[in-house]
Amino acid sequence: MAILSSEETLHKRNELLDQGFTILPGMMPKSLLNELIAWSAERLPKIKIDDRIRYQGSNIFVFTERHWEKTKGKPMKGDAPHFKDPIAEKVIELPAQLEVCRQLGLENLKSDGSLIILSKPGHGPPLYWHQDFMDWNSPQAATPWPTKIFLSYYLTDTTRENGCLRVIPGSHRKRHLLHDLLPDAHDAELQAINDLSHPAFANYPDAIDVPLKAGDLIIADARLMHSAWPNQTAECRTLMLAWHDVFQFPEPPSWWIGDIPDIIKNANPNANYERSRTPNHYIA
Repeated sequence: MAILSSEETLHKRNELLDQGFTILPGMMPKSLLNELIAWSAERLPKIKIDDRIRYQGSNIFVFTERHWEKTKGKPMKGDAPHFKDPIAEKVIELPAQLEVCRQLGLENLKSDGSLIILSKPGHGPPLYWHQDFMDWNSPQAATPWPTKIFLSYYLTDTTRENGCLRVIPGSHRKRHLLHDLLPDAHDAELQAINDLSHPAFANYPDAIDVPLKAGDLIIADARLMHSAWPNQTAECRTLMLAWHDVFQFPEPPSWWIGDIPDIIKNANPNANYERSRTPNHYIA
């Protein structure tokens, strides 16, 4: 059964392409939302969070059974806490989520097999501005459509007071002054900043707040510049996020009718590029 009308589908797809994100309200059923709230309340207090990631709040990876077997439970970069749990697959394979992604035309959607828990504790600091794309050396960085997206849910309603998401619409395709000011996302230099007057925490006139209801689905391009306000309440604000590849580079979406840059048309699909978080000439 279709979740979106044809008009809603086109609107949401265009939001993702033009603004870099779109919101699907009430996508997570109450039963799963309540299960996640109880699960996180039981599991998260037992996990020690390194002070280096205080701005993120936490960086906990929950693997599906299949992904755990694939990785053999090997240590992760930065010693990030990680473990397997059936809850990951319940979120990643949520039927309503898969259906709405199908309607939006998010073809070749493929999860990386993990669910990331980003939990901002009560009175936790803000999250710095950053973008999460890691393939800036590849022509993928120049695609008019996303090739890497995150799908995420908050477990509580979010407001500016408890640390809601902030984004700079269009920054996934258009260069912003932050692209030339910020250290690479989540690296030691950015994590070590102690001065909240640093540009990484500043308020910019083109930034907007994105308050969400618990269970709303937000889909965003990995290239989108985003951050979060500090949590000024005593209650934890928990986010669950899963990364997905989408579309088969360099092929455009089957529904694409716009121009295709020559750099994409002429791209070698078998070429390998050194991974980089640093935006370069592919964003102008």
